[in-house]
Amino acid sequence: MASCLSLQTPDVWRRVIGLVVTALIVTLSHLPPEAVAAAPRPFICMYGHSDNAGVTDAFRKLVPRINVIEGTSRNAMFIKELRRRKCIYAAHVNSPPGASLDELVKRWRAPFEDDLGGKLPGGYDAIAIDELRADKDGSPQSAIVCEALKRIRKAYPDKQIYAAATWQLGRNSRSHTEQLKAVDRYVDVLMLEVYLRESRPAYGYIANWAGQIQAISPGLLSKTVYGLGIAQRGYLFDDSTSLSFLAHLDHQFHVIRRDRRSRLMPGVMFWAYYRSQTEVLPEYLARLSQHYFHKGKMTRYGDGKAKQLVGNPQLEDVTGWKLTSGGGHIGLFEYKSVSSIEPDHDSNGWAGHGARGLRMTRGERPSRASTTLSGLDPGRVHVASAWVHSDSARNGAGLRILGREGRVLAEQSTQRAGTGSQWDKWTRLLVTFVPDGPSVTLELHDTAARPRSTLYWDYVEAESAWPAEQR
Repeated sequence: MASCLSLQTPDVWRRVIGLVVTALIVTLSHLPPEAVAAAPRPFICMYGHSDNAGVTDAFRKLVPRINVIEGTSRNAMFIKELRRRKCIYAAHVNSPPGASLDELVKRWRAPFEDDLGGKLPGGYDAIAIDELRADKDGSPQSAIVCEALKRIRKAYPDKQIYAAATWQLGRNSRSHTEQLKAVDRYVDVLMLEVYLRESRPAYGYIANWAGQIQAISPGLLSKTVYGLGIAQRGYLFDDSTSLSFLAHLDHQFHVIRRDRRSRLMPGVMFWAYYRSQTEVLPEYLARLSQHYFHKGKMTRYGDGKAKQLVGNPQLEDVTGWKLTSGGGHIGLFEYKSVSSIEPDHDSNGWAGHGARGLRMTRGERPSRASTTLSGLDPGRVHVASAWVHSDSARNGAGLRILGREGRVLAEQSTQRAGTGSQWDKWTRLLVTFVPDGPSVTLELHDTAARPRSTLYWDYVEAESAWPAEQR
């Protein structure tokens, strides 16, 4: 009785509670990290993160609108930060053509066993397999891939498995039922690549492929997302000067959400961050994701204008352009007469520049080429860009937007023209601006170029982006 009475004193109770709390803390500190129970809904995945300078800070701005990040990071602090923000980091793993069963299993399990030297207890939460290939039903490789998926799922039931798949699994689903059914059983999300080029906008694939996937396995559609092509350099999908690339992407979201089959898909994937114009496009995609998936809207996000705003973007002639010499030379050139540069800025020749472009040789004063952009909405942010080359490496070049009374609304310069910062030694200059009226002037200039050096200009574009008053 006496001992029971003693527990009623405040000091004793405080000691008992303290001991219990301490024991609880010790116990919790030794528990394994919380398992990822399910793929996020919606599932919005950005491919292409790395630990390169500036990339992580850029990705932070996209979360939580982007809630799955695929990449090669070994930054445990960043991965833990994403966990706290309900964003999953999916480690990139390869799927080489013709790989053996043991090789695939070894590759795919590695991130789950990698605790980054003790800094990431329990290893990565998810893997992103790049990629399931067009191995037809009955082929040895199809059987190997299916068995590898089965083994990984059995070994890691509490981890997330995401798998990208080539377009053939959507366009010819009936020839790949083995892999698709294995995905249904063992994979958390299928990321089906429907990479639509701007110049070949086969939007009908979106509904058709969704229907084929649904026919193979009705439940699979609810764990499938389309991978959208966002690359703007190298291997690119922004390959037309007639159309707005932003409107092209907006329309893909719109079609996905409007079709009765594809609207069952829980999100989208984007390939790939490191090939996009990172100053603008990732933010635009995050906004599209917020509108169509997080908010569940089916109305169009953009202004619906499919055409970009520069009237003569490829400078086959000088119609619509005003050329002002600074004592040097400014005028058209023919690509066939300049063997040192290629008439495109991508690895496949999709973004062709035509037969001619603009040549600008620095004189005593800067030369300028300007054109008027009309029909603008002062309530929207706009994007303008131009591709520039040089006859010598690390040369200067500039792009600016001028509003009323010549006021500079935006400008960008480079000291890398002719160096190859993006492709074939072409460099893209890009600015965002809010017009101060229905029209502005776009100006290309050689102010920072070396005396008597030559710049080559082509592929000039402008398009509207998002409402100026919103984030």
